Amino acid sequence: MSSINKFCVMGRLVRDPELKELENGNKVANITLAVDRDYKDKDGNKITDFFNYALWNKNAERICEFSKSGAIVHLEGSFRDKTIELEEGKTIHTFEPVVDEYRHIANAKNKDSEVVNNNETEMIK
Repeated sequence: MSSINKFCVMGRLVRDPELKELENGNKVANITLAVDRDYKDKDGNKITDFFNYALWNKNAERICEFSKSGAIVHLEGSFRDKTIELEEGKTIHTFEPVVDEYRHIANAKNKDSEVVNNNETEMIK
């Protein structure tokens, strides 16, 4: 039996991404996406979820170059197991999303902007 570990999400950037360079030379951009649900709550209010992602190296550079607060972006990737050691000696197992592909879909004010595909593997070829 095969296994699948993949996510796909599209939403609006909550704030401008900021590029940071780490001591080891890797670059990272941490972002928060606002993702609207297809339904409303009992009072008729729109429901929005907020998800945090880290984009690395080429994807980090590209999202900072092409996308600003309010931009609609599409992310694809997989989940990685993460173990967190607590002070009491206990461990927690959780997961974190690893973004493999980034696409800029539209700017906040211009919903018809061109799709920019920033798949890191394509950039390396």
